[in-house]
Amino acid sequence: MRDLILFTPGPVRIPPLVAEYLANPPCNYHRQDAFSRMFADTERDLKKLVGIRQPDSYFATIMTATGTGANEACLLAMQPLGKGLLVTNGFFGDRVVDQAKQNGFDVAIVRGAQDRPLDPKAIAKALDDDPAIQWVFFVSHETRTGLKNPFEEIGALCKQRGKFVSADAISSAFAYAIDIEASQIDLVTASSAKAIMAAPGLGIVFTKKASVPLLEKAAGGKPRGYYLDVIAELKKQQAEAQPRFAQPVVLHAALRAACTHLLEKGIEAHMARIQRQMKSLIDHLATLGIKPLMDEAYRSNIAVNFSLPVGLPYSAFSKTMEERGFFCLYGIPGDQSHFQLSTIGHLTDADIEAAKAALSEVFKR
Repeated sequence: MRDLILFTPGPVRIPPLVAEYLANPPCNYHRQDAFSRMFADTERDLKKLVGIRQPDSYFATIMTATGTGANEACLLAMQPLGKGLLVTNGFFGDRVVDQAKQNGFDVAIVRGAQDRPLDPKAIAKALDDDPAIQWVFFVSHETRTGLKNPFEEIGALCKQRGKFVSADAISSAFAYAIDIEASQIDLVTASSAKAIMAAPGLGIVFTKKASVPLLEKAAGGKPRGYYLDVIAELKKQQAEAQPRFAQPVVLHAALRAACTHLLEKGIEAHMARIQRQMKSLIDHLATLGIKPLMDEAYRSNIAVNFSLPVGLPYSAFSKTMEERGFFCLYGIPGDQSHFQLSTIGHLTDADIEAAKAALSEVFKR
């Protein structure tokens, strides 16, 4: 059976170089010198690719975890600071709320509409009304709706009020430009499964170097987590270019290959390709009477939800697309009225044309 071409926001279709490194990693154990050299190169390149201009100002820590695991590591690191503020306007923001609640955190919550970006004024008001709040966590891009939140503006307003701030940039990092330095965000999470186009299984945490002493002082030598201790992991990796615990060498090799691929192609060209291919799909679907759900002003255009015709539920649509060689994800879980397309994976223009032909067949136009 042939592999389906993934039009998903993660895991994504990977470049040939990543597949090659998965099959034949340059080393085979995480305590080898060759692994340490590969690890150091990856840490350097991740910062460059995400747009950090002063590499000495941030660390890039790699953990064996999904992006959700990286988020939890950041929540655990911030909890000793005191009361937190969680900001949500969608599925993944709500997941962070659940993570905090299950860990027994003291948090306030600001909720926004799922079809609108987070309101910086509402966040500012919550912080101004409750001086007990010491830290903030928000999601940069709500993947299930394809909604782009104001990353830099939220980070800046939190820092202006002296708050520690963390952001989930799992589906925005490496897909469109975000300015971590300008926003002064202390902790930013990413994932190997998304627009970096590596294999799933590694979480990435970009940590502002100047923020580490504050987190250490607040923890008092007793961090909330053990395996998901982002500060202990950071210190081990910076000192030895090795992880604290055994991590899968093949996943690190895949991440190394993904960095190499994007540096060769150019991160700007990668981001432009994502947007160009999505526009091609949007324009084609418009000729078939299929329109995006989200207002254009609020869309990221890296993952877009489209309405399905009445009588064609997502489960039936997905099956017919799979029969033609393509996997298309749902949008909002449980809602059968629409589907999602994402172009952040390794998709060629030939893949886009083939997908357009399949969509034309399915919608019979």
